[in-house]
Amino acid sequence: MHSRARPIGPPSPVPVGLLALGALALVTGCPDAHVGRPCELGARVDAGSISGATTTITSPALECPSRICLLPGAQQVAGGTGPLCTAPCATDSDCADAETDSTPNGPLCKHGFGCAWPTTVGPFACQKMCVCLDFVSEPPGGFTDPASCLKRST
Repeated sequence: MHSRARPIGPPSPVPVGLLALGALALVTGCPDAHVGRPCELGARVDAGSISGATTTITSPALECPSRICLLPGAQQVAGGTGPLCTAPCATDSDCADAETDSTPNGPLCKHGFGCAWPTTVGPFACQKMCVCLDFVSEPPGGFTDPASCLKRST
């Protein structure tokens, strides 16, 4: 019996094209916003503001994919958590894949993130962002629009 020899040459363009398309799909899947990554505010923050109601937002923060670094005004002791990368959100589920760590006094968020309004003034006024729950307490039923934001939208 004679076997037919296959010609040697470049692979068919169809499988190579499909491989390239598959690799592109893996690379361009859901972008990781790296919410919760430590970041630099680029400004001196007074010790009183970390335990007070002053929110500090820096943009552009080049270490954050969203370019937004946030240190929320604290309603409670944050236990070493510092400024963190944030991103715009619509619901708490948009913040679910944020970076967290349970290390005591570490710089990362320990209690997860909620989608809230960190400020009602300035260029980021009334924009919902992922906020570390080490700084704020999420009320039963979730965060609601601050009264000043409701007035702006009407």
